[in-house]
Amino acid sequence: MSPQPCLLRLTSRMSLLVLLAALSVVTWGAPAQARTPGGIIGVGYHGHQGPPPWVDAACRFTAVHKPCVCALPAVAPLDETLGCSNTSQAWADLDATNTCTRLCTHPANNPSDTGGTVARPGGSAEGEVLFRGAGTVRRRQSGGYVGFVPYSEAPLGYGLEVEWVASALVDATTVPWVFLEDMGPAIQWDDAKGSAAFIQAYASERGAPQPIGTCRHVLQVACPLRDVKLGDRLQVCSGQSEEDARRIAQMGCAPLRYEVLSRSWSPWALYGAHAEAQFLAPSATVVAVGPRQFVGYVPSSLQVVGLHDDWTRLAEALLERTGGTTVWLAGPAEFYAPKGE
Repeated sequence: MSPQPCLLRLTSRMSLLVLLAALSVVTWGAPAQARTPGGIIGVGYHGHQGPPPWVDAACRFTAVHKPCVCALPAVAPLDETLGCSNTSQAWADLDATNTCTRLCTHPANNPSDTGGTVARPGGSAEGEVLFRGAGTVRRRQSGGYVGFVPYSEAPLGYGLEVEWVASALVDATTVPWVFLEDMGPAIQWDDAKGSAAFIQAYASERGAPQPIGTCRHVLQVACPLRDVKLGDRLQVCSGQSEEDARRIAQMGCAPLRYEVLSRSWSPWALYGAHAEAQFLAPSATVVAVGPRQFVGYVPSSLQVVGLHDDWTRLAEALLERTGGTTVWLAGPAEFYAPKGE
C-alpha cells in the first residue's frame, strides 16, 4: 500500500536543564585556518518580554517574525523570533523566518528515560556514526507511523510500515540513521534485506531490552556517563555482520548521548555565518552554566569543551573544530550579556 503524503512539523519542548555543577576543562588547538567571524543569526523569545537588549544592540539590521507558532504536541517557549544581520536587511528578514523554523523543529524531548533508540534502515554506512540532522519516526495513535525531518517544514509521508517511513526519512535527510520514538519496548521490524542495524540505550539494572526485529549480531557495551541520568549501556544489533555491530558499538555512544542531551538544553538562538545550505543542522552547542561560564558539546565526543568565559570564542572554536556553519546557544540568555550589562 502506498503511503499518502501529509504536511507535518517536528516540534520541540524547550525546557531549561541545569547541568553539571562542576566540569572538567578540555582545551583545543589553534584554528587550522582563518574563517569569517560569525555572529548572532537569530533568537527566539516571548513578544511581551522582547529579545535580549544586548542582542538587538549588536545587530545592524533586524527583522521580527511573528507569530512564531510551534505546533503541538510540544510547544517551545517563544512566540516571536528576531533575525539579526550585519550584512543586509534581506538577510535579517530571511533569518527571522529561518530561526522560527529551526527553533520550532529542534528535535523534541525524547520520552525515553534510557537514552533513545536509533535505527539504520539500509546497509553499512561509511565514516563516523553521527546522528546530526537525523529524522524521527513516531507511532500514530490512529495507526501506522509518521516521519519528521528536523529543521524543515517540508511535507513528509506516513505509512503503515515503520521500515518504509524510516527509509523515506533517510532519503530526505541523507543521514543513514533515524530515531524511533513512542513505540514501546518491543518494535517489530521486518528487515527484508538483512542489513538493518539498531542502537538501543538501556539501564544495566533493568537488563537488556528485547532486540528489534530479527537480530543476527548482538553486542552489549558500556556507555560512559558523567552526571547524566540516562541508560548506561548500549545494545547494538546488526543484520549485516559482527564487524559492523562492533564498529557501531565503538562509535555510537557519544553521538547518541549528544543528541539526547541536546533535546533538553533549551536552545534559544543560532550563532554562525550565513551559508547557502540553510537546512544544515547546527554542528555543536554552547551551554551557559553561569554568568560568563560556558561549555561546549560536539556530537562526536563525550567530553565537555570548556569551561570558557567568552562564549563567542568558544562558539568560533566549535565551528572550526566541527567544520560547521552554525551552533546552538542554550541556557539563560542573560548569562550571555556582555560584562557590565
